[in-house]
Amino acid sequence: MLNIKKNLNKVIIKSEYSRHYPDPLNKNLEGDKLDIEHHVLVSRAIDVPSGISKAPNPREQHTDKGIYKKVRESLGDSTDLSFHLKNKGITILAHRVEYSADKKVATVYLGEGDGIADGGHTYEIILEAQSEEECPEGQYVKFEIITGVPSGMSVDITGGLNTAVQVDDASLMNLDNKFEWVKEILEKTPYAGQISYKQNADGKFDIREILGFMTLFNVNKFPYPQHPKEAYVSKARCLNLYKADSSSFEMLSPILKDILYLHDYVHIKSRERYNQAKNVGKEENAKGGKAGAMVGVYAKKERCHDFIFMQQKDKYKLYDGVLYPMLGAMRFLVEQKPGEDVYSWKLKSFDEVKSFFDEIAPELVTTTYNMSVRYGYKPNPIGKDDTHWDNLYKTVALKFMTKYSSKR
Repeated sequence: MLNIKKNLNKVIIKSEYSRHYPDPLNKNLEGDKLDIEHHVLVSRAIDVPSGISKAPNPREQHTDKGIYKKVRESLGDSTDLSFHLKNKGITILAHRVEYSADKKVATVYLGEGDGIADGGHTYEIILEAQSEEECPEGQYVKFEIITGVPSGMSVDITGGLNTAVQVDDASLMNLDNKFEWVKEILEKTPYAGQISYKQNADGKFDIREILGFMTLFNVNKFPYPQHPKEAYVSKARCLNLYKADSSSFEMLSPILKDILYLHDYVHIKSRERYNQAKNVGKEENAKGGKAGAMVGVYAKKERCHDFIFMQQKDKYKLYDGVLYPMLGAMRFLVEQKPGEDVYSWKLKSFDEVKSFFDEIAPELVTTTYNMSVRYGYKPNPIGKDDTHWDNLYKTVALKFMTKYSSKR
C-alpha cells in the first residue's frame, strides 16, 4: 500500500533518459517488508531546477575549493560534453516519483528530511553556472532518486555516499540529531549562530571544540589523577569519547553555558588579575603587571581577539597549549551531588566560581610562565606536559580546600 504523507514538496525534473528498478533488499524475507526503488534520470544541466532541499546532506557546500573549481571548469567546457561521465551526479532521497506519459518529466515528492543526500556541491555548481549563463546546453548530469528508504537507514546511506570528500563524523552525528541537547541549551545565547555542527559550515567554533571544552570538565571520564589532555591534543578523541558515552557529557548541561563563559573569562581575566597582583611570588617574573609580555603564554593581536562567549574583545589571548591545562584545572570545582544525575559547581554560584578564579589566577599564570621558560617559550609542549596539568590541578584543589573545606 502506498504510504501517503502530507505536506510533500514537489520538484519537477526534466530528463532525456530515465529508468527505475526495485532494490534487491526488497526481497529480504526477514524483518519488515521494504519497498525501496531507484530512479535514474539523465538531465540536461541547463534544465536542473533550483529549490531542491539539501536536508539530508551533512555538510555545507563551499564551491571555491580546488576540486570544485575543476568540476565547474568541466561543466563549462562546451568542447567536451562528457561531464555526466566524469561526475558522480546527484543523489536524492524522496518519498515517491511520478512520470509523465513519455517519461520525459519526473515529479519528485519530497517529505520532511528528504532532498539531496550526495552531490550537493555538483548541484550548487550547476546552479551557479546557470545564473552566470555558463552552462552549455549539451552538458548532462545524472540524478539517482531513491524512494522508500526507512528513516533509520537515511543517515548510514548519506554517510556512505559522501566519500569523494570525506564527511567528518561530527557532521553525520549532527544529521542523526546527536547534538540537539547542545543546540537547545545554546539557542537563545547571542553566540548560538556561531557554533557550527557540520562540515564546511561557518562558525567561530565547531562542535568538536565545544566537546573539547566539555571534556575538560568531564569528571566522570577523567577522575583524578587522570587529566583530560585529549581536549588539547585531539578534537577527534573528544568526539570519540562523546560517541562512546554522550550521557556523561549531557550531565554537564546545567553548567555548559558557564563552561563556555569561563573559557573566555580565563583568557581575559588571567592577565588582568595577574597584572593587578602586587606580588605573587619571589621570582622577578612572578610580579604583577607584566603578563602581556610573557612570551609563549599570551598572543597579542592589534585588531583584538573576539571572545564570543563573553561578548567582549581583547588584544590578548592565551595560547591553546596554555589555556587548556589552566581551564582544565578548574574542573576540581565540578561535582555530582548526592541524589542528582547531573554535574554542578561545588560553590554556590557561578559568580563564586569566577571570584575563585580571580584569586587563583596569578598563581596559575606564574606556574605557567615558568613552564614556558623551561620549554623555550613554546606553548605546545606546555599543553602536553602531564606534570604541568597536575600542578595546576593541585593548585586549584589546595586553594579550594584551604578556603572552603571548613565551611562545607
